[in-house]
Amino acid sequence: MVLAAVAHAEAPDFSAVDEAARDAVTSGEVPGAVILVGRGDDVLYSRAFGWRALVPGPEPMTTDTIFDIASLTKPVGTAVAIMSLVEKGAVDLDAPLGRYLKEFQPHAFQQITIRRLLTHSAGLAAIPANHSMAVGFPAAARAIAKMKLDYPPGTGFQYSDTGFILLGEVVRRVSGRSLDDYLERLLFRPLGLRDTAFRPAAALRERIAPTEWNQGHILRGEVHDPRARELSGVAGHAGIFSTAADLARICRMLVNGGALDGRRVLRRDTIQLMWTRDQGGNGTRALGWDVTSSYALIMAPFFPAGSVGHTGFTGTSIWIDPASRTYLILLTNRVHPSGGGAARIRELRTRVTAAAGAALFRPVPVTTAASSGPAADVPEPVDGSDNGATTRSLATETVKSGLDVLVERGFAPLRGHAVGLVTNQTGIDARGRRAIDLIAGAPGVRLQAIFSPEHGIAGMVDADVPHGRDPATGRPIWSLYGPSRRPDSAMLRDVTALVFDIQDVGTRYYTYLSTLVYAMEEAGRRGIPVFVLDRPNPIGGRVVEGPLLDADLESFTGVHPIPVRTGLTIGEFGRLAAAERRIPVSLTVIAMSGWDRSLWYDQTGLPWVNPSPNIRSLTEALLYSGIGLLEATNLSVGRGTATPFEVVGAPWIEPVGLAEQLAPSTAPGCD
Repeated sequence: MVLAAVAHAEAPDFSAVDEAARDAVTSGEVPGAVILVGRGDDVLYSRAFGWRALVPGPEPMTTDTIFDIASLTKPVGTAVAIMSLVEKGAVDLDAPLGRYLKEFQPHAFQQITIRRLLTHSAGLAAIPANHSMAVGFPAAARAIAKMKLDYPPGTGFQYSDTGFILLGEVVRRVSGRSLDDYLERLLFRPLGLRDTAFRPAAALRERIAPTEWNQGHILRGEVHDPRARELSGVAGHAGIFSTAADLARICRMLVNGGALDGRRVLRRDTIQLMWTRDQGGNGTRALGWDVTSSYALIMAPFFPAGSVGHTGFTGTSIWIDPASRTYLILLTNRVHPSGGGAARIRELRTRVTAAAGAALFRPVPVTTAASSGPAADVPEPVDGSDNGATTRSLATETVKSGLDVLVERGFAPLRGHAVGLVTNQTGIDARGRRAIDLIAGAPGVRLQAIFSPEHGIAGMVDADVPHGRDPATGRPIWSLYGPSRRPDSAMLRDVTALVFDIQDVGTRYYTYLSTLVYAMEEAGRRGIPVFVLDRPNPIGGRVVEGPLLDADLESFTGVHPIPVRTGLTIGEFGRLAAAERRIPVSLTVIAMSGWDRSLWYDQTGLPWVNPSPNIRSLTEALLYSGIGLLEATNLSVGRGTATPFEVVGAPWIEPVGLAEQLAPSTAPGCD
């Protein structure tokens, strides 16, 4: 799917952003948050939620709160400094690090380049030992040089604080100024950033959001990252403190081509270079910025292809769409007061980015072969990069599923392949034709085998599913919900491409998601490419709700740590799971056309097919996302009745008393 910015004349609706932030504060996910959305020089949304501090006493959050932005230091600080030196000819992106840091002159380090440090593909360990930073530079450089490389430079990706610590030292040695002084002269002072610094002044302390306890005191105005603390608060990977308003000025400078209010920081072509996806490592990063790495995939799907961003450990993030000059800033101190796992911020980041993306952007379908010629035959790539296809304005006609688009393209992506098709009764096109029959009759394509998920090929079985044979095509149907839940070598014999076409319901606990993950894993082991024919999230793509799956509860019913209500299409989930699980699979998502994240299934014009025996309507699909949580209890959720998930009960419930308890609730539906 391609996204385009909503016209300026329309006022974006950010109510879902408000709801996500309030839920996060109420649940204790974060103490508070400041969120800002801008487009060019206009601030479209700026709001504070919750509390700046909880201990020693509560302090309300304000929009001018100063945050420890943690790893946002990398893109908005260190990368900008390095690119300014590249622009001046003082640093060569492809020069070995040893040209600038003598400790890395030995031949063993020749493949560690400045570019690879910026893209986290230099082979360095993720973090150096704290004690090795306590000695400061230049001794710290000698300590890092003694560390063994984790992989050959340029052959992979590993997010590395170590690399950016070294880049901060490159700035110091090349420019003759410490990183904080260099950025003060290059960026902070020219842009008038009054609240942005590495070591904020004591006078600003009362506006600084504290982080967590450390050696008997709360860190407030002192950097949270322990390696940055050892380096006296100034480091290439962390250490900058800033406000949403100051970060917005940096974003404005970047999207305006390197200048703001008459002050130029970088040339336009330098920024374009910085934001160009680099093909080193696994090609998921730009120079200092994230594009589609596993860290980005909780946010990137909700902004247009070509967008860039970054996250910070303390609970901060920035996402930017250069084409529309739009940016989203989310600042929290989620580690306050006692730390906590990084998963605490994932749901908020996803919900806020999904809500902002839905308000800011509209899907723009790829033009059809009939109107655009051969370019339309190119499927949307899994990495979200521009495939050169022509786009047009938001369609008003019926949504076309990935299967419809594949048919429209004459099955071009599958030509020459012997296809293994993972599908069930939901795998039909807009005219009701089965994917099985369409692929079996496609020119230049051979339907080699069919694979059925839970409930079988017709979606009627509520038990283990046996193997079988399709009477219309004569092809074998291999069950992936019986003795084996993964396609094995015998099932995949002579298959050269796997195609997945199943309608999801938008909820985490659904085995079709697990079947997709298992199919990608087995295909990846055998070098078989996977094509996912995307379909709408039936309960919409604007809302992401519910806790993440606990890692120790992973099962075939919940295969991946995502929220209960995912907000993702099946294709988007496939991309996310492949990246986060590091599945070595060639994955292509055949995108839909005409789908808007705000659409419910009954607004798409596509025929409804019950995705499973107990999901018989769109209403039940929606209720399943919430009522399904009760299935682990001793309550009945209506399975076996005519209206599963529309009724809840148990013999021991006293109905009048329950109704009286629910009556005062202000929750929708409890009236």
